[in-house]
Parts: sequence; structure tokens; C-alpha cells
Amino acid sequence: MRLKWQSIFAAVFVLAFAASGCGAYQERPVLRIGEHDIYKEEYDLYCEIAKKDMVDRDDEDQVKEQGALYAAECYSLFDIASECGAKEMFSFESFLDELDAKNKENKDKLSDGDVVMGLIEFEKYDYFEYILAEYRQKTIEKLSASPDKDMVESAEIYYEEHKDNYIENARYQYQVIVKTEEGTEIQIMETDYQTITQSYHASDMLGDVLLSGNIGEEYDLGDRTVILLDRENSYYSFEEAKGTVIRNYVEDVYLPQEIERRAGQMERQFY
Repeated sequence: MRLKWQSIFAAVFVLAFAASGCGAYQERPVLRIGEHDIYKEEYDLYCEIAKKDMVDRDDEDQVKEQGALYAAECYSLFDIASECGAKEMFSFESFLDELDAKNKENKDKLSDGDVVMGLIEFEKYDYFEYILAEYRQKTIEKLSASPDKDMVESAEIYYEEHKDNYIENARYQYQVIVKTEEGTEIQIMETDYQTITQSYHASDMLGDVLLSGNIGEEYDLGDRTVILLDRENSYYSFEEAKGTVIRNYVEDVYLPQEIERRAGQMERQFY
């Protein structure tokens, strides 16, 4: 009888120990990024994504390092989004629940004969990149909507460095040379930026020459030769384009630099 009770007690102890998670490796974090614990399934996802940009994908040490760095970059974005109120803090568990719900929703739509736009069934990799893009987009919108003084001043510098992105109009003078059986015809013509963007197809070579060609250089367009004689641009002022410029600055410069800065400062510790 004594042995029987000892066996029952041992079995109960083992079950309680397993339920507590102390004996389950999968339930322990494998990596800590700043203040965030990363568990194996999530960490494996970051490593798989990081491998895309690696030459030697069999180098386990490099995969480990790049996976941790990518995790730091992601959580830098998640932290910024949470701090500025763009999105709630990322949760991998919630991400998996959303993924299952999205795939179930698409399957139900197909069963009902409805059209599903995009992927019918998301893999973790695909859906994470979708979520990451959403975090980035919402963060850009939030930061751009309420820029501080330093951000506005930096955006003004960005505007001066990328002024050709904010052309209001431009006038172009160009020479067209056409050779015929009767001889050579030469015409001097003029147009403007608004006409080019509205009238010329994106693949039209004349539009390319006028928009980005070098003044004085000859361009063979097949049936004619074109020489750009003069280009005179007029620009929207910073104040006129302010909202767009700030958004462009946040997207192209501020947010990438802030993510990189934070990720570089985040302590990465493997358990």
C-alpha cells in the first residue's frame, strides 16, 4: 500500500512540475531585446526573414546574430508606434490569433463563393510583413500629423535637398530634328511640366528627355532627334508643400534613422 501511495504522489508531482512550465523549454524565452522577451517560435520567424538578405544562410552564428538584430529593429518600430499612439504594443500571441482568424475568414469567404483579394492563406512570414508594414504606415501618419520644432526644421533641410520632388511647373524648350527625303526639318518647340505629365505616356521617350535629360545633349528617338535647349523649373514653397514634405521626411529619413538608432542601443541577450 505504501508503494502505491508513493507512486501516486510521484505522478502528481511530475504533472504539477510540467504544468508549471519549469520543465518545458518551449515556454521559456530564448532572447531578450531591450525590455522584450522573445520566445522560440517568434525568434525562428525573425531568423527566417533575416536569412533573405544573407549570402551564407548556413552560417548558424550569423543567422543567430542577424535574427536578433532584425528582432531589435522590429521592436524599435513597435516601441515608437506605441509611444506616439499610432498602434498598441505588438504581441506575438495576438499576431498568431489574428493570422488564424484571417485565414479562417478567407476560407469561409471562398466556401460562400465570395472573392478574396490577395493571398487566400497567409503563412506566418507573409502576414508578419503585412503587419509590420501597417505598423510603419500608422507610425508615419501619426508622427507626420504632429511634428515638433526639430522635425519641421529637419524637414525644411530635406525639402531643399529634394526640391525636384516638389515641382509646381516647369517650362522646356527643345529642338526637334527630322530627316526626310526632301531634307532636314528643324523646329524649336516649347512645353511645360503639366502638359508632359498629362499628355505623355509614362513610356514616352520625349517626356523622359524633357524631364531628366541633359541640356544640349542629342537624343535619338528613332524617327527624330531631340536636343533639350532649356529647362526652367518653378517649385512649390516649403509652406505650400509642408504636409507632404514632413511626411516624406519622416518616411525616408526620420523613422528609418530612429529605428536604426534604437536597435543599435537595445541590449540583445540570449538565454
